[in-house]
Amino acid sequence: MIKVTKDLVLHLENLARLELSEEQRESLMKDFQEILDYVELLSEVDVEGVEPMYTPIEDNAELRTNEPRFFEGRDLIVKNFPEEKESHIKVPGIHR
Repeated sequence: MIKVTKDLVLHLENLARLELSEEQRESLMKDFQEILDYVELLSEVDVEGVEPMYTPIEDNAELRTNEPRFFEGRDLIVKNFPEEKESHIKVPGIHR
C-alpha cells in the first residue's frame, strides 16, 4: 500500500510551482490517498481471460462530407442578439 506523505505533497507542490496553505496540503494529501487507495482496489480485480481494450469505442467515427450546407437555424440565433445590421449580427467591439 502506497502512503501519501507531507514530503511527497511538498515535492509535488514544488514541481507544480504552487504555494499551498497547510490546510490545502492536508486536503490534497487526503484526496491523493483516496485516489491511490481506489487504484489499488482496482488492481485486485480478476481480469484473467479478459482481452485488453485499446479504446472503449470500437467503431470508427463516420465523418461528414466536406460540403457547404444551408443552416436553417439562423433566425433562432439572431433572436438572441439585441442588434442586427444589414442582415449581420452586430456585437460589441473588442477593446484592449
